[in-house]
Amino acid sequence: MKFDINKLTIIDLISEKHAYLRKTVEESWKQESDVHFSHAEWHLLAKIEQQSLSISKAAGIVGITRQAMQKSVQKLESMGYVSSRFIDGNKRDKILFLTKTGKNYCEKNNQMKIQMEEKLVKLLGKDEIDKLKLLFRKEWIIE
Repeated sequence: MKFDINKLTIIDLISEKHAYLRKTVEESWKQESDVHFSHAEWHLLAKIEQQSLSISKAAGIVGITRQAMQKSVQKLESMGYVSSRFIDGNKRDKILFLTKTGKNYCEKNNQMKIQMEEKLVKLLGKDEIDKLKLLFRKEWIIE
């Protein structure tokens, strides 16, 4: 069943395009690698790549429970992509870091996203992509 894209709100339009782009990048990854990550695991790796995070903070960002995040972290640690250590003076929270392998995988994934962006530039034009990037870099979070 098709829906009328002209009737979607800006929120739904962004969501539809984001889901399509994310799925396309994840499918590209699957074709090039034997290692598969869930959407939440990719999200976690991307956030840790930006900055080291506690498990609790990462769970909040990714939108899953602390227990589910702990399970994802254990999987990623056992695979050698993430390492963790306790915060000084706090035996409850751990800080997460990418390993060298994790950094390499994130870099490879970022290259795939750059290639996708280059395809979008060819399709939509550089000016349009630059405008989109400018809009999404602005502070416009509504509370």
